[in-house]
Amino acid sequence: MHGEGCPFQAAIDVLSKRHALTIVWLLQKESPRRFNAIKRALAVNPVTLAQRLEELQGAGIVARREYHEVPPRVEYLLTAKGLDLLPLMQQLDQWARRHPADVLDAGHATPVAAP
Repeated sequence: MHGEGCPFQAAIDVLSKRHALTIVWLLQKESPRRFNAIKRALAVNPVTLAQRLEELQGAGIVARREYHEVPPRVEYLLTAKGLDLLPLMQQLDQWARRHPADVLDAGHATPVAAP
């Protein structure tokens, strides 16, 4: 079932956007992080980064903490929901290491019959 109201599809829609999973990975390595630190680590356009962070916040994966200081300070960190993604990401990392991208190239992939 892929459609409106499907939790799997909703998760894929958020997490498959460019930089979304990388932001989660960065925040698990060092948290909290400030906007510019994330931007430097990813070498990403600030508008794109702001959109991704907003989407991840909307999904409850990332939290935004504001400090009322001069100058203002904002930090981003993973929520409990974001931390729940880490075992899945570790499994995906292990899978990717067993099957390097060059092997997954469409021209080199070997079809395997489903069990």
